[in-house]
Amino acid sequence: MRIDAHVHYTPPELAGQLKTLTALEPYWGLLVGAEPAAASLQGWASAEAMIEDMDRAGLDQVIIQGEYRQRHETSVERNTQAIELVRRYPDRFIAFAVLQPKAGPQALAELQRCVDGGLVGVGELNPYAQGFRLDEPDFLRLVEACLTYDLPLNLHVSEEVGAYYPGKSTTPLRHYYALAQRYPELKLILAHWGGGLLFYELMPQVRRQLKNVWYDTAASPLLYPSQKIFPVALACLDHRKILYGSDYPLRIVPRQQSGPDFRPFLAQIEALGLAQEIYDDIMGGNAARLFNLKPADKKEEPEHSQSDSSSSSIDPVSHPRSSPEPIKITTALPVTLVAEQWPQTQAVFERYRIPWRDSPVPAWEPIAQAAAAQGWGPRDQQALLDELNQAAGGF
Repeated sequence: MRIDAHVHYTPPELAGQLKTLTALEPYWGLLVGAEPAAASLQGWASAEAMIEDMDRAGLDQVIIQGEYRQRHETSVERNTQAIELVRRYPDRFIAFAVLQPKAGPQALAELQRCVDGGLVGVGELNPYAQGFRLDEPDFLRLVEACLTYDLPLNLHVSEEVGAYYPGKSTTPLRHYYALAQRYPELKLILAHWGGGLLFYELMPQVRRQLKNVWYDTAASPLLYPSQKIFPVALACLDHRKILYGSDYPLRIVPRQQSGPDFRPFLAQIEALGLAQEIYDDIMGGNAARLFNLKPADKKEEPEHSQSDSSSSSIDPVSHPRSSPEPIKITTALPVTLVAEQWPQTQAVFERYRIPWRDSPVPAWEPIAQAAAAQGWGPRDQQALLDELNQAAGGF
């Protein structure tokens, strides 16, 4: 079974509605209309044209991803369209729901409607484009709903370095990593090779903490040479965590595409000479298992070495949400953990000029290092600890 896990539905009539679309959805309108028509990478394809392209390329099914909408109303409209497509072509199209987490209860109600309508996941969401943080309550309630329904969640991720291009977003990779730590059972798909987060899976602890993270290859040729990124990715992580995705109808191999076409990228992958088992899994087996499109087999869970499951470092996200007994704050505790566990300490950190939210250093930075970086010596650090503990109601 060959499955493209990341396509979008942009019928030709949408091209004539860009002015209206941009007024309602400025960010998505910017992306699909960002360049002059002659140079644009954006393609347009009806459902029937997409199926014809699938047949030419030998694809059995595609996963239609949503287009990170900023408004709840337009999200609902898009989901209705996706539900209708799945009902019309149940053997060819699978679809995810697009939601605006900031809609709160409305977003959760819309998710229920989408599940009832046959949609099998949530995404592609984009925290930067949709204006939410990966640690804010509305989004986390949506994550927990995905866990309840056992739905995969697809998030747009951009690499943090390199040239600008339309749609390159700014959410730090460490925020996606923290989300995976916070919800280790969440089936999380990070689009576009996870913005490079996959490279860190060479580290045993990171691999363990990202055990339920998948990476799709959407738009890959626009970012990395195929003959280089695939071998590197396969050296970094279990091949069963890679999902073939094209970002169709985007022209991702522009020198070979005058319009939407799956085949140029597929040809690049076939030219790699991957082992048959690896090729079959990346090209559809992994997606089939993840989306329960066929009975799971023994390869359902990627294997990890015993060294992956052991670590002496502090996990700043898996701490209990409430503390039944007072705990003495020490300089070994991470700043973010303390600030989240005891919100009343946030003002203390601010008085000492210590960032506690979106710090330049990730969540694991201990208070001792953060204080020293601001020039606070042992005496001042002790004063800081005294104030933190007083604010937290501890010892």
